[in-house]
Amino acid sequence: MEYKDELAAGGCGGSAHESPRDALDSVERVAQVFLRIMDNSAFAGARGNAWRARWTTLVTASTFVFNPAIQPRAFVLLGKLAAHDEVDDDLLYQTLATLRGALASFGETDEALPVSVLLCLVNMVGGLPPDSSYLASLFWVGIAVMQIGHLPLYKVGLNLVAKVVRTLDACGAFLPENGDGFQHFLMSARVAVEKAADQVDDLVGISFRSSFSAALSLLLLRGMEDMSSKDEAYEVLLQVIGVVASCRKWQQADQITTDRKCDLILPYMILILPTASVRKELAHVFTTAGFAIGAETKASLEHGGCVRLLEQVHKIDIARKCQSDYILYPSILAAMLHKSRSDQEITILYSVLA
Repeated sequence: MEYKDELAAGGCGGSAHESPRDALDSVERVAQVFLRIMDNSAFAGARGNAWRARWTTLVTASTFVFNPAIQPRAFVLLGKLAAHDEVDDDLLYQTLATLRGALASFGETDEALPVSVLLCLVNMVGGLPPDSSYLASLFWVGIAVMQIGHLPLYKVGLNLVAKVVRTLDACGAFLPENGDGFQHFLMSARVAVEKAADQVDDLVGISFRSSFSAALSLLLLRGMEDMSSKDEAYEVLLQVIGVVASCRKWQQADQITTDRKCDLILPYMILILPTASVRKELAHVFTTAGFAIGAETKASLEHGGCVRLLEQVHKIDIARKCQSDYILYPSILAAMLHKSRSDQEITILYSVLA
């Protein structure tokens, strides 16, 4: 009864007016229930593993055979199954090849296939070994999908970017022994897909090569503008701010490499502050950014104190000679002002401009 009630609560009964994404979400919920049954102590061990292996074999047989009715559902199932096991690079390569074909024909068919492949990739990321040659490159796959601008694809691409950053951070990819931090590591991974990534940048009109932080902020701004993706974009911004703040701690403490530049955090802070102010989460955002927020500082945040804290970041960046991207920030602020509807958000933005 527990599983039956869970399926009913999740709306898995189907509907004639169900969108492609709703249908795929229903498949995910059903798959999750079956996987929970297999993990139940009554079936744990050899029997549960045998069922899962048989299920994986059947799903894989359908996943890479073109069938508009079955293939999207098969990819969603494959992703859920892959999340419970280590993913090898060959399976990931096949999945990426299918995504390329699905995006090439996008517009001729609905978004069900590319969305399902992306959902599969999101689940696969957690099962990739830390030394996988594809892990960091998947960040740029997610970025390229977001740049397409189609909202259903944008939202899944955003999930992929978030999952990759979370996984890389957990693997220690942004520690000093692996490079110069967040931006440097990801831009180094971009070399493998540089030609295609540069072409997409040219089409969209932003350049990660010119300014990684400004380009990523403008791309996340698209998610912050739409109510259906705003919560997800907000969480990704918080995640990026937390990772960049961790990198800045050891970058600023480096007394040996005095010319080491810090990862820029200001564009992400500018982007998130208006929404954080409306949500009364300014203290949480600044704490995530590495500031020690006491009771007095917390009270001042609601009365313009956030701008003074941003000025501290500005001074650090000037000292490290890494403020060259600042010329692009008015573009971010202008785009935000154009879309802002809340008086509180507009007030924060004008305070930053001043």
